[in-house]
Amino acid sequence: MYLNIKVMQSWKNNKDKIDSLRKKYTKLMKRAYEVAPKNKSKSDDLNHQARLILQELKRTELNFLH
Repeated sequence: MYLNIKVMQSWKNNKDKIDSLRKKYTKLMKRAYEVAPKNKSKSDDLNHQARLILQELKRTELNFLH
């Protein structure tokens, strides 16, 4: 019983982390798109940050599945 509770808590924490990373990624990509016509270097920086979050998201999702 205790093990099931720990597994469920771990699952919920991972799911919350994945949701949070998805929101951050979406927010950064939207911001990069909005800034692009005015400031290319800022847009590139935001895209770079979004790519780093996407990598973390993929790692977290893979760990979540196993």
